[in-house]
Order: sequence, then C-alpha cells, then structure tokens
Amino acid sequence: MVFGQEDIVKELEINGRVIENVTEFVYLGSLLTWDNDCTKEIKRRIARANGAMAGFKTIWNSKHISTETKINIIRTCVLSVLLYACETWTLKKKDKDSLLAFEMKCYRRILHIRWQQKITNVEVRRRVGNTKNIVQLIMERKLSLFGHICRMEDNRLVKCVVFGIMEGATRRGRPSREWLDDIKEWCQLDIHTLSRMARDRAQWRWTVRQALDTNGREPME
Repeated sequence: MVFGQEDIVKELEINGRVIENVTEFVYLGSLLTWDNDCTKEIKRRIARANGAMAGFKTIWNSKHISTETKINIIRTCVLSVLLYACETWTLKKKDKDSLLAFEMKCYRRILHIRWQQKITNVEVRRRVGNTKNIVQLIMERKLSLFGHICRMEDNRLVKCVVFGIMEGATRRGRPSREWLDDIKEWCQLDIHTLSRMARDRAQWRWTVRQALDTNGREPME
C-alpha cells in the first residue's frame, strides 16, 4: 500500500512472488487506509464498541446493579474498545457527531430512556454525572501524546515523523486534514509555539484544560 495514492502502477516482486497491492489493511488492531482517512476506523471502532455494549445486555437490564456501577462498566469495557488508538485519529465534524451519538446511546440505554420521552442530552449527562464527553477524552489523550512527543529528544523517529516536512508539489484540490491540524485548532496557536509550551508540563496541563473547555464542549440544546 502506498499512502496518498490509491492506484499503484508498479508491482513489488520478492523471490518471484508478486506482492498484492491493497488500499487498506489492519495493523496492530487499527485500520490503515491509503488516504489516511480515519472515518473508516472510527466507524469500525464504534461497531466493535456496539458489540461490547450488546454483550452486557443482562447487566443493563438488571435492577439490582446501580447506575454508578453500570457507568463504570461502560467506561472500562465499552469505551476502552471505542477509544483504542484514538490518539492517532484526525477528527472531522461528522466523526465527532458519530462518537457523541454513540456515547449518548450508551447512557440512555443504561438509564432506560427512550427517544419518545424527549429528554435532552444535557439532562442525561446530569443524571450520569459525567464531566467529560467522548470528544474531550480523545482531545485529552491526543494533546497528552503531543506534549510527550515534544519533550522527546530531537533524534527520536516519532518526533521526526510528526514534525517533518515532505518536499514536493501537493495534489490539486483541498488538502487533507492532518494530525497536527487538530492540535492547532483546539489550542488556537501555531505548532512552533505549542511545541515550546509543551516542554513545560505544568503549562501544558493548563493549556490542555483550556482547550477542552473551549473546543470540547457539546453545543447546548
């Protein structure tokens, strides 16, 4: 698979065997695609989390298990499946909406709230006592990883990949959203300034909190 190019003209041959060209494959549990679009992987993780949610049907229906315990099970056994490798995602608005919709679906399921009752998401979150939504959790993990990378030695490969610049002309049309674009949008600063701030752990923690409060909250209903 060649990143950034769907059709591959040349064939790779090793010991007389032609290696198949693919547009996507699963590596270490994550789906990699030729265009680095995370939407497919996010949909895949939501589907797996849905399966995990369905596996606890008996617990959700039980009246002998407290809501607090059910929420802890969701966070431990369902959201952990959903957020696997979320630090590597590049989020679009559609992806955020899908993630938030799944999260609310889980909370409404354990609270036995049907859509006919017309209870708002704000009220649902109040009942579960949830402080951070799923998008804020992803933001926190991704910003934490960015800070960790910034504090690495300059010769580390991952740091070279994140901050490296590819030479050559870009393709026509609107450029694809990159991993660092999320960081810049959430913090409203350029990468050079953010990389300098991230070297101070205390300052970076404050910056992350500000970003979560500013860009991670759901719109009021």
